[in-house]
Amino acid sequence: MNDNKQQVQILDLVKTVLYLLLGLVVIPVVIGSFFQISLWHMLGLVGSVLILQPVAVVVGLGLGIPPVPIMLIMISFGISIIYGLFAICDNFAKRSVWLSKHLTSVQAIAEKSALFQRYGIFTLMPFIWIPGIGLYGCVLLAWLFKWRGAKGVGVIMAGWIISTLLVLGASIGILSSIH
Repeated sequence: MNDNKQQVQILDLVKTVLYLLLGLVVIPVVIGSFFQISLWHMLGLVGSVLILQPVAVVVGLGLGIPPVPIMLIMISFGISIIYGLFAICDNFAKRSVWLSKHLTSVQAIAEKSALFQRYGIFTLMPFIWIPGIGLYGCVLLAWLFKWRGAKGVGVIMAGWIISTLLVLGASIGILSSIH
């Protein structure tokens, strides 16, 4: 019975990794190929999104990638990270007694917080802007506070898209004023 449970956990982990590869690499490469963008430019954008998050839009524009494929890649990236991190967290929570025990204390803290009580999941939106941890941190907080439904995913994606569009608009405005 234990071997079967371990096989299911490994299968879940493999599915999660494949899902992340699909959304983080395969879909961006397909988008790049559709818009006739160099593979290296696409991979450069994807690599920069992993680190810089919404600010990576500037790198994409610098590489000569048009705004529409940049936004499509950013949306693919956001969706993949949200669902991928939820799956990874679920997998670790099932395996870790320590994590399962501490989740209840984190939820108790959140219930006492006036900020979380008043704004709930919407408190995550400003954190999307922090390069390197923004999207990842928001997904982890949403997972911890059990904000994983359609509303949680929608709020995180809205924050991600808004921040990306704002950086894109500012970058295009700056570039057009330079030229």
